[in-house]
Amino acid sequence: MSITRRHVIVQGGVIAAGLLASGLPGTKAFAQIPSIPWRRSLQGLAWNDPIIETYRDAVRLLNALPASDKFNWVNLSKIHGSGDVVKYCPHGNWYFLPWHRAYTAMYERIVRHVTKNNDFAMPFWDWTDNPYLPEVFTMQKTPDGKDNPLYVSSRTWPITQPMPDNIVGPQVLNTILTAKPYEVFGTTRPEGQNSLDPSWVTTSSGTQGTLEYTPHNQVHNNIGGWMPEMSSPRDPIFFMHHCNIDRIWATWNLRNANSTDRLWADMPFTDNFYDVDGNFWSPKVSDLYVPEELGYNYGFRTYFKVAAASAKTLALNDKLTSVIAATATDAAIAGVTTTSTDNSKAATENVPLSLPIKIPAGALQEIVRQPPLPSGMDTMDFGAAQEQAASAPRVLAFLRDVEITSASTTSVRVFLGKNDLKADTPVTDPHYVGSFAVLGHDGDHHRKPSFVLDLTDAIQRVYGGRGQTDGEAIDLQLIPVGSGAGKPGAVEPAKLEIAIVSA
Repeated sequence: MSITRRHVIVQGGVIAAGLLASGLPGTKAFAQIPSIPWRRSLQGLAWNDPIIETYRDAVRLLNALPASDKFNWVNLSKIHGSGDVVKYCPHGNWYFLPWHRAYTAMYERIVRHVTKNNDFAMPFWDWTDNPYLPEVFTMQKTPDGKDNPLYVSSRTWPITQPMPDNIVGPQVLNTILTAKPYEVFGTTRPEGQNSLDPSWVTTSSGTQGTLEYTPHNQVHNNIGGWMPEMSSPRDPIFFMHHCNIDRIWATWNLRNANSTDRLWADMPFTDNFYDVDGNFWSPKVSDLYVPEELGYNYGFRTYFKVAAASAKTLALNDKLTSVIAATATDAAIAGVTTTSTDNSKAATENVPLSLPIKIPAGALQEIVRQPPLPSGMDTMDFGAAQEQAASAPRVLAFLRDVEITSASTTSVRVFLGKNDLKADTPVTDPHYVGSFAVLGHDGDHHRKPSFVLDLTDAIQRVYGGRGQTDGEAIDLQLIPVGSGAGKPGAVEPAKLEIAIVSA
């Protein structure tokens, strides 16, 4: 049984790790935590709801501050960056989630301060539940005739068009929430990192996982206007999007631990943020684990003990972490089969790129013999679904140093062994693996991005019925398609690496 948006809504938003609190029927089991402001879903909030009114008032007040004021709306956005110039924000590395959690929390506190509403919490845009641009951000004037500061005229995404399911749908969310370990879920460390020097925070040489390269990047790009740029926080919808990304991290933490590596946990974001008095706030990553300690919650507690994992799961997680953190000079890892191929060709929307790579037949047999992974939706047993996903052998594809032209209007679809692949081949095809994109400004991070995709399910679908002959190549295929308001560019990975990881 496939996962549908109706499953998410009717069954209370229950996916993989647990409930995604959204204020919808079925999620009331998550009682609001007393005295801590509760981040609510935008869905169902009227234009004059106190949450929306407070946010609208804050955006108006902060925009009205003089250009010399550090809390001026534009000045606050410049902490992130401006145009194509990065300032402090990390993308393409494992600081992506904690840095944006702190950045959003800073805005939330400033909103409370300037509006005198200490009960305010940033709402989130649950694009899986409601994939349309939220109405309170699309009206030029509010029903009482006032200008709406949440409206941005330069956005290009049609208000009548939903974000595509292959970007924000339940299947994508299930993939994200069953990912393990942290560096597959939340993007890997920068390649070669060996210190806590702050320059690593904006070094984008990590390998992006599904959460960053699918819903995060592609929703940014699709919205258009400021959102594909480093100036993206100038659009007030930025924080609704990032609250949802943050909520997904909090939900993932219900059953999964963050990295314990000191190069992640001990990294300080020195002088990146302000407190409400205008003084610098410099949290380190380990200060940002628990939303409740930062002054907000999603209707569920995130600081209880993570469910115990089996020895097999722990062993597989350790090996996955080792594979992800490995460099080209590292020794082989026991229980890991790797192979790679270089590439110098580009894919276009009319000419897909084929990357055949030979893998010893025996290395894939254990994968093919595994029963298909349950989604958690089908059985309503999310612990069992995640345990199987976390303990069974996995096949990971690493696309290294990928050059993408026209990045803000290009989404790259990945297929496995699909004959006659075309740009209009549907994402419902069983050969489909996933899609990735980079933010329109990512080229200015000075590194070509890399991506990791889990091929396990696709290999079972494509090869499970007939097996694989000795020396046969599996064929990974890329095809760029248009995203947002423009035509797609070309995509050229420098290398494809395949890792088969067993506990």
